[in-house]
Amino acid sequence: MALRTAKQYIRSLSDGRVVYLSGKRVEDVTKNPYLRIAVDLCAMDYTLINDPRYRSLMVENDSEGEPSSFVFMPERSAEDLLRRREIIQLGARVAYGKGTPAKFTGIDGLNTVTVVCRRMDKKLGTSYSGHVEDFRRHLQKSDAAVALAMTDVKGDRSLRPSQQQTHKDYYLRIVDEGSDGIVVRGAKAHISLAAVANEMIVLPTRAMREDDKDYAVAFAIPPNTKGITMICPEPDIKEVGDFFENPICASVYVSDCLVVFDDVFIPHERIFMKGEWQFSGDMAYTFGNFHRLSADAYKSIELEFLVGAAALMAEYNGLEKAPHIQDKLTWLAMYVEGTEVLGRAACEHCVGEPGTDLVYPHPIYSNISKFFFADNYHQAVKYLQDIAGGIVATAPSSKDFLNPETRPLIEKYLGGKDGIPAEHRLRLVKLIKDLTSSYEGVLTLHAEGSLAAQRLSIHALADFDRYKAAAKRAARIQDGTEHPIYSQLPDFPPRTLA
Repeated sequence: MALRTAKQYIRSLSDGRVVYLSGKRVEDVTKNPYLRIAVDLCAMDYTLINDPRYRSLMVENDSEGEPSSFVFMPERSAEDLLRRREIIQLGARVAYGKGTPAKFTGIDGLNTVTVVCRRMDKKLGTSYSGHVEDFRRHLQKSDAAVALAMTDVKGDRSLRPSQQQTHKDYYLRIVDEGSDGIVVRGAKAHISLAAVANEMIVLPTRAMREDDKDYAVAFAIPPNTKGITMICPEPDIKEVGDFFENPICASVYVSDCLVVFDDVFIPHERIFMKGEWQFSGDMAYTFGNFHRLSADAYKSIELEFLVGAAALMAEYNGLEKAPHIQDKLTWLAMYVEGTEVLGRAACEHCVGEPGTDLVYPHPIYSNISKFFFADNYHQAVKYLQDIAGGIVATAPSSKDFLNPETRPLIEKYLGGKDGIPAEHRLRLVKLIKDLTSSYEGVLTLHAEGSLAAQRLSIHALADFDRYKAAAKRAARIQDGTEHPIYSQLPDFPPRTLA
């Protein structure tokens, strides 16, 4: 098949998968009005890849010379990372900052097992890399939509996986094993688009100890496999298809569902980790490295929408030349461009995986980019809401605007400066309300890793030896410690020649 059309992708989802939404079993995700939003979002990925304007960006021939989605290719250079970044940003501009995510998180999972399975095979003599490459070829040939399931529900956060008291399934675990595969039980939470994916890659969420080895498990599985149940959150929209009232929420629903594995059988050839607890932390950490690329890429585009809304509302309100508004817009411009340049730098200064030809984004630059975005997000929202005014909370609904009895009143009293129709201002108000929702705030802080996770990574990766060597040089401290950069520098000021 190689490259699928949007229609082929949509037809592939009518496969008997077990999905619940709003207290009811969804018989067909393509026909449920809420889940159809998620289906159409992923389908856009297939629309773009078949568009001649984007083919050279999104398509690459596989090892057999057949056209395939570029994102399924191993990443071997900074150019490869920047190309995938460009693909993500194209989708994000199309889909109002959220991307076209049919292969969004799953690709980062595929890259993760590609790297870590090679490490395991080299050190432990396992043969997981062959499973990974077979699965990669399957993805290339089927052009599958692939999701990533990583976050366990965790239970008592103060206890390790094997120490949980209420029951032992708060973290996904192996409960049985045979010559042909394993059986797993547990649940994964916040799993974006699993309900509308063709495949799921499942990874451990944390580093394990030997007592937790049953929880050190990674594999790939179709979501319609017997024993998998998906429970989706209800979208925060009043009416499906009302793009006036909810321009983003009515267009983008990623169905971050709870995925329950009730004694699910995983065949041998789909397993990427089976008790190798020493490498579970590598799985989680490496996924973070790759997924930062995805996060850094789409979030800089998401900010284009947020900053653009602030600038446009300032213009509509006639305040674009007010000094305090210009100060806020200047800060917002620095924020969006800073996020962009940090994300690009992580790709341009990529790190090679020892013993392979694979690369991943520079971990510290990528973590700084994500932290910079998330840590400043609520300040950006504050500026946007300040510029927009209280109308964001109290604006009449789209139904009132479309009602012939109330529309003339809204048009008369809710216009902006001369020449700006009330409809344009009201549509922008609704966009700002969507952009600054509580869902967006929580998503920003916790998606792709929390602020605490970034701090831990940055502290672990920071080159404090270099920083301390700089301080010792300036303080003239000579303690015998050598540094490859600072110990080689000439004296300053230069010593007077005799």
